Amino acid sequence: MMQAFFDDSVPGKLRLSRVFWIEGVLASNVLFLALLAIYQYGPAAALVAGVVCFLVYTAWIMRKIWLNAPNVDRPELASMARVLTIGWTINSVTVCVFLMLAKLGHQPLQILH
Repeated sequence: MMQAFFDDSVPGKLRLSRVFWIEGVLASNVLFLALLAIYQYGPAAALVAGVVCFLVYTAWIMRKIWLNAPNVDRPELASMARVLTIGWTINSVTVCVFLMLAKLGHQPLQILH
């Protein structure tokens, strides 16, 4: 299944810069800020729904960046985008797990106080 997820046989047609910076970085940060607001002010059920949506989005954008990575003039940028996206995905999953654990422990976010 993982091999099919990263299969390059159907390359994307979008510019990597648009997919990486706008749909990836910008959208991910906006969604994560919304997730933090839900954490601080919403019920646990809303946080679970938000985390699920955020992780689905993260998997989707990872796939989209992976397919559109070759659409650059310099091949090293494609590799960098893929590595950074894998790192972001690992970070996203880890942070979501800790947010859920903190919510279960009724811990407020210190940055919002």
